[in-house]
Amino acid sequence: MATSQNQTLVTLYKSLCAQQDALSSAIQKATDANVADAISTENYEVMHRIVLVQNLLFQADSPELQASVKAVKDASGQLESAIANIQRVTDFINGVSSYLELVDKAIDLAKTLAPLAA
Repeated sequence: MATSQNQTLVTLYKSLCAQQDALSSAIQKATDANVADAISTENYEVMHRIVLVQNLLFQADSPELQASVKAVKDASGQLESAIANIQRVTDFINGVSSYLELVDKAIDLAKTLAPLAA
């Protein structure tokens, strides 16, 4: 286990927090209950990943993890676009799902870097 925070995972954590902030803001602006429910559900999924990453912040790093987190960072723009067009709920949900698939890959990879996983 690393003795300091893994900066690659800190980057992932910050990306998730930024998306959670954007989703929270979108909920406050929602004028349709169904849209608000969809945003809330996806926001919960993002918050869940925030907790998972918090628990992994001191894991070792690897080139594979760095590449995985870079893919998440690259996908952030697509999610931001989906949030901006939130009234198209299906596109929004697909955008969040695509982003979270990449996050999940990075989280799963980080778990394998734990000392007990070796």
